Amino acid sequence: MLTHRRPSALLRLLALSLALSTALCLVIGAVLADARAQTAPQYTFTEVANSVEDGFDPFNFGCAAINTRGDIAFRADRLAPDGFNTIDGVYRANADGTLTTIAEDQKRFNFFGSNPSINDSGQVSFAASLDAQDKQTGHNIEAILRGDGKKLTTIATTADRFDSFGFDTSINDSGEVAFAAELDEEFGFDEGLFSGSGSKKGGVTTHYLTSTSDFDGSDSRPSINNLGDIAFRESVNFESGIFVGREGDFAQIVAPDPDVSVQEPVLNDSGTAAFQRSFTDEASQEFVEQIVTGNGGPLTVVADTRDEFAFFGFRPPSINNDGEVAFHATLDDGTSGIFVGSDPVADRVIATGDTLDGSTVQNLTFCEEGLSDSGELAFIATFEDPATFETRVAVFRVTPVP
Repeated sequence: MLTHRRPSALLRLLALSLALSTALCLVIGAVLADARAQTAPQYTFTEVANSVEDGFDPFNFGCAAINTRGDIAFRADRLAPDGFNTIDGVYRANADGTLTTIAEDQKRFNFFGSNPSINDSGQVSFAASLDAQDKQTGHNIEAILRGDGKKLTTIATTADRFDSFGFDTSINDSGEVAFAAELDEEFGFDEGLFSGSGSKKGGVTTHYLTSTSDFDGSDSRPSINNLGDIAFRESVNFESGIFVGREGDFAQIVAPDPDVSVQEPVLNDSGTAAFQRSFTDEASQEFVEQIVTGNGGPLTVVADTRDEFAFFGFRPPSINNDGEVAFHATLDDGTSGIFVGSDPVADRVIATGDTLDGSTVQNLTFCEEGLSDSGELAFIATFEDPATFETRVAVFRVTPVP
């Protein structure tokens, strides 16, 4: 025969205490989670262009660059009238909601560089291949151009002394465009760093040539600020460093180091550069990637793959004149997103798997001019219709909520 004993007062007290403790932990956890969520930056997202309504090819978008007033420059393709081919173009989604064509001419251009640069007056710089051949070489002429939607200004072309260009440019508020280039055969295919504003009086300024400097030569993107200083990645004896200056007068932001690899920098007006670096940690033998900032002194680490980041985007991070930094990264769980700091939760702006504009984000593109001095961001998002599996791509402006 089984008998049922009533629990003693002590046991009832212990059970009650355990229940209260569990409830308290859940409440504290919820409060902490809510507090962490409240500290995360809040944003509004505005779609400024998309592949469906604006007739762009969803598979041929480049980078998006934003200025202080909220204009966004981007490269994309439109479907040609034949319904099969595409026409390259560079466009500006204006802060007032209109869309301006900076350059789009199937008869004049073959293609454009994927990563246009924009200044605060809305001028856009880019590289292009023209539908015209150099009489001496027989190659298509390349050009560095600047446009505002009304006219195009030619900064430099391979019809002159240049043989080829690095296809990523940088423009400052004075309209000066910095670019890397290789001179033609007459000059021994010498490589160097150049800039110009398109004026007949000013011409093109040579900042260095490999033949008269310690640099090995590079076609990577330079970054010019409003003081006219240019930051760039170069190698000396095949070891890469970050340098800044102009017209042969350069300082080191990061000295060349055989054990450290650095990528292209982005420079703000205070002389601080943001860039990626990578190395093998001697203690753990772990390969490490970092987003860092520096101005010649000790580097400041913004984010590190020894935490929850697996690796960073293929384009440089973006830095504004307040020293704020934004970057693209992929987390250890495979999620990729745009972040403004080292905390993958509190510093997340948007990530794959998030719902945006009523659809799930499949992919994100964020580049070196994606963060403005006003704190706004620009990016390109890819969506897929779950019913038709059709791809849609849109350009977004992100505004911080005060």
